[in-house]
Amino acid sequence: MLVQRIFAVLYMLAGLAKAFPQLENVPDILRQAAAANQGTWYAGLSNLLAQHGEITNVVVAVALFGSGLVLWLNPRWTRFVIYGQLAMMAVFITILHRSQPQVIPLDAIFIIAALAMLRQQFRRTGSKRVFASQDFAKPKAQAKSPDKPKLADEYDVIIIGAGVSGLTAASEFTTERVLVLEKSPTFGGNARCNSHRSLSHPIAGVCFQQPIPGSDMDQLLSKLGLQNKFKTNAEDTLVFFDTILLLKCLNEITLGFIKFPSYLLKPSVWGLTGQLLLNALIGKPYVVAAKQLGDPIFADLYQFLDGFAATTERFPQVPWHEQSGWKKEEMVQLDNLSLYSYLFEPEKTASFPTHLQPPRKLGKLVENAVTTTLRVECLDIHEVSAYVGLHFLVGYLRGNLVTLPGGNGHISEALVAHLSKQTNITLLSDVVLNNLDNTEASVQLTAKVQHHNISVKAKKLIWAAPKHHVTDWLPTLPETQLKAIKAIRHEDYYLANALLSRPVLSHSFGGYLIEPERQEQPYAWCKTGTCLVANWMDSDNHSEGGVLTLLKPTTREQRQGRTAENDFTGLQQQTYREVSLMLNNIGVDPRIVEDIQIWYWPDALITSVIGQQASGLFQSASQPHFSVHFANQDSVGIGNLESAIFAGKQAATQIKRALQHTETTAISRNKETVS
Repeated sequence: MLVQRIFAVLYMLAGLAKAFPQLENVPDILRQAAAANQGTWYAGLSNLLAQHGEITNVVVAVALFGSGLVLWLNPRWTRFVIYGQLAMMAVFITILHRSQPQVIPLDAIFIIAALAMLRQQFRRTGSKRVFASQDFAKPKAQAKSPDKPKLADEYDVIIIGAGVSGLTAASEFTTERVLVLEKSPTFGGNARCNSHRSLSHPIAGVCFQQPIPGSDMDQLLSKLGLQNKFKTNAEDTLVFFDTILLLKCLNEITLGFIKFPSYLLKPSVWGLTGQLLLNALIGKPYVVAAKQLGDPIFADLYQFLDGFAATTERFPQVPWHEQSGWKKEEMVQLDNLSLYSYLFEPEKTASFPTHLQPPRKLGKLVENAVTTTLRVECLDIHEVSAYVGLHFLVGYLRGNLVTLPGGNGHISEALVAHLSKQTNITLLSDVVLNNLDNTEASVQLTAKVQHHNISVKAKKLIWAAPKHHVTDWLPTLPETQLKAIKAIRHEDYYLANALLSRPVLSHSFGGYLIEPERQEQPYAWCKTGTCLVANWMDSDNHSEGGVLTLLKPTTREQRQGRTAENDFTGLQQQTYREVSLMLNNIGVDPRIVEDIQIWYWPDALITSVIGQQASGLFQSASQPHFSVHFANQDSVGIGNLESAIFAGKQAATQIKRALQHTETTAISRNKETVS
């Protein structure tokens, strides 16, 4: 800003100097230039300016003084004035370099200063703002009923936890009497949504992998009437590449396009090249491109990942099972090696079978893209295993993602609506568990629902809440199971919604931010990894407002015990700086941001680290105990919607079999008694 203030003064002084011919006689200078420029292609322009020297002097004086004043005041549109200064200097140099050669070094200084000021303009994020939201957002509590809920004394199944796992499990029971208990005021767990000016937007989970026909996800969507109602990001994903990172990786980019010369015939590729060079010159922080333009750079990795596509037997299923296309020894081999070592340390994979050999040399840009993709799921490239890492890369980097209006909250809302119509299902929120007795024959629990005490019994119970909360209620769990539960890794997740006065980027699913780690930045351990566009998700809404959903995951190594739980304002201001940088980059005034709401989900995502899948840790943690069965993402070891649905269906299947076995045994005993 100091440089800008200095040159603001210089421009204003230069403008004032035009009023004093003894200091600078512009008409005379223009006449000399016209004489020197005869026979050149710009002679006509030079003669025109010389003929109207006095008018030109006034115009230049006003332009110089005015632009200097703008530089001093520094409004949001200052960069357009700087563009005008650059154009004016280009004209000055062209017209005057023959008669006044000293103009070249003099204006060169001003050009360099103008470029430096542009760099600052594109990195400006605005002063601190006060927003309506003053604390972390929380689900809105429903009105409390004065009446005690009407409950049966006994149920076939009680489900604790009404996230997607618990709701999915409940939807599998069609005849059994089921009671679903949720501690929060609303249902959905880590899959909920809100609305801004009627525009539905996520406050937790946002997307999932495009369902495979016949998969658990496909079956659930079909049941809810949502099959093929989602939108895919196949053609609509942007990537915000850090400009400096791209420049450092130019050799990697060049080699990628040389391998695929057909791409060099695409105007968009040359447009991207021009954008990179211009950004490097004027200091724009991001080069924004369609994801498909990066295909040549990522071709080697993509070709490798295609061998593990979800539609093939080689898909690295989590959890692994005997029927998968992977031999157990191969799964164990990859699960005991970090993804970073697997992809970027070739000497670590020299002994691997040929079909498991990754490309021998992957560049820095690929590494940053892989790191970002994993980080959005709270996975660290150095800590996640190669097996689990491949699972995510196949689905989230190479594969297509899909979403519904409001993100994954659309699914949980549809589940609640579906269950509310089932006469055998009872849903209760605002429940505080007081006691849980678990025996081989049944479970008995007492709880407080709003301000009423309840006591109910069930043949079976599904614990669909995080497992690390169950140890206080089930002290008789085997020591090996308790140890496995304590070893499960949970990571914090922050999600910010920038509420806008108008839509932006509504033609796009959103974009990944591919940029190097900058540990010196505030909250570098909790920075935006992906920006999703609610207007694209809910494109039929035609809302006048807009929402950008910024995913801000954390990983263990980054946060090292840090939390923003008690510093909402600091994280909110840092989020505003991040979204301002993105908006500035695409030419949008950040003042369209009306509010920034932040949702804090402590221990929200399960992350599998090296060796945990191979050791069967999650299977050990999820073993049924007496009448209690387990669901939730921590039954699988990966934090995504698919794992939650899988866990819920698996627990429901186990319980239906157990109930059927109990009934069959009881019938057999009755027959024996009768005979």
